[in-house]
Amino acid sequence: MLSMDLQVENLKEFLIDVVDPKRRSEVEINPDHITLLHGAKSKKQLSHKKRRSKNSALTRREYAQLGLNTLPTRQIKFKEALPLHHLWKGYMKEHLGLSTGDTVPQVFDPRYDAFSKLIVKTDLHGAKIRVIQSKCPTLVGLAGIVLLDTKNVLKIVGEDDRLRTVPKSVCVFAISFANMELTIFGKYLTTRPAERSVKKIRKVMEPFE
Repeated sequence: MLSMDLQVENLKEFLIDVVDPKRRSEVEINPDHITLLHGAKSKKQLSHKKRRSKNSALTRREYAQLGLNTLPTRQIKFKEALPLHHLWKGYMKEHLGLSTGDTVPQVFDPRYDAFSKLIVKTDLHGAKIRVIQSKCPTLVGLAGIVLLDTKNVLKIVGEDDRLRTVPKSVCVFAISFANMELTIFGKYLTTRPAERSVKKIRKVMEPFE
């Protein structure tokens, strides 16, 4: 392989021969710009590089391996989660389109179906929830602010500063918001929040079994 200096000289001689004679004295070569002279990359290589760059986001497996979906069980305090709850209340007011004095539509109300579907699509990060019914009796009464909402569980921090994991599918949750208490059946929440928020819900919301 020719040395870099020799390659620069050869390239300069070639360019001098092809440019306007009046401009030949202006020809200068920057070695940093001739990297590709060693061999151009194939379309396959370029396509592979572009594909890797496009898919640079972490996969779910990599996300889990890095521990990004876990929370410390003792370091988080309930009072530190209160600002998140205040943000969630503002989000809920906008998400549900509520005004002061509004009440929850009853089952016979024409607005009930649309309202219940909005509730199911709600992002629960920051919500204050309480387990009011469960197939596992030891879960009943657990309450706190939601810090992590995954496909199958909610992680909540209670007023005793303990982080607890609550399975969704076997529980019914009560959420207090403004002058309302909303009831959410956990079996309708077993989807990741980002997917749940855009998911089309066609079936009628049935009672918890």
